[in-house]
Amino acid sequence: MTQPSRNASLDALRVLSLFGIVTLHVAGGGFADNKPLGFVVDELSRFAVPVFFLMSAYFWKDADLVAPLRLAGKVALRVMPAFAVILALTIGLRLLEGGRPGFEPTPGGLLLLLWSGGPAFHLWFLPALVLGSAVVATLVKFTGLRWTIAITLALYLVGTLIGAYSKPLFGHGNPFWMDRNGLLFAPIFLVIGVLLRRHRHRHGLAGLPIPAIIAAVVAFAALHVAEGYFVVGRYALGHDYSLSTLGYGLAVAILFMRIELHSPIWSTLGQATFGAYLIHLLVLKVLAGSLGLGRYSWLMIILGFTISLGLAVAWRAGRASLARYRAAA
Repeated sequence: MTQPSRNASLDALRVLSLFGIVTLHVAGGGFADNKPLGFVVDELSRFAVPVFFLMSAYFWKDADLVAPLRLAGKVALRVMPAFAVILALTIGLRLLEGGRPGFEPTPGGLLLLLWSGGPAFHLWFLPALVLGSAVVATLVKFTGLRWTIAITLALYLVGTLIGAYSKPLFGHGNPFWMDRNGLLFAPIFLVIGVLLRRHRHRHGLAGLPIPAIIAAVVAFAALHVAEGYFVVGRYALGHDYSLSTLGYGLAVAILFMRIELHSPIWSTLGQATFGAYLIHLLVLKVLAGSLGLGRYSWLMIILGFTISLGLAVAWRAGRASLARYRAAA
């Protein structure tokens, strides 16, 4: 049963963001016959990860922000066991296929594995969420919210210079883990989540006209594409996240906070998005490798999204049925 207290609109936002993540992971290596299309699709999907960071902090309580270690520990207990399971499964499958584990068995290599996810590169979000939570809560506790906004914005700008703007400014690119992490990338979106939570019932946010928000989404999406093309000048995976990502992710989130959805299906699907996110790369690998669908990018996106989400919904339903059976026994 879906909990009546859940917000269906925010769960729909989770589902859309999951679709964005699946899409960008296909677009980055797909659309081989149409790289410009792959680039545009990749750019338009870049709201998804920022939204997941934002949504994570949106549900924090004020009491969480006064105890940084406790908050980071709570977040870690929630997400890092899944990180370990999916990472171990990914490495195990690589070894069974006769490949390399995808990381160096050295202290530095193990640290990078925990930082970036290594061969399960989509898992970088989880340690980044833990570290970002500690950073934001520490800054709020010791500097206050206004200074936290300024500091995390500065960190994001530094990360953008290291990441998206590294090649045009310095003549070379950098590995994604240098800017896409819990220190430079995650904190500003977590702070935005805190701010949206505190101001959700005030006139400024509640009174924003939906057509204006849609216009902002379209404008920031166009800026994201333009920034990637004219500044970075490379196709898929060459741009990643940049200055426009801030406005793009924020505008998409505000749109779903303003619209009112009530169907319980969104909450059923929304609760399964975390599990779907964990397994979607493995699903895409099966579709591209074992089933040979890698050259059919749109089909990969649709099947990768629906299969991953369907498996996660079935997993949750099975666990709930088992719990009810045990309770009745």
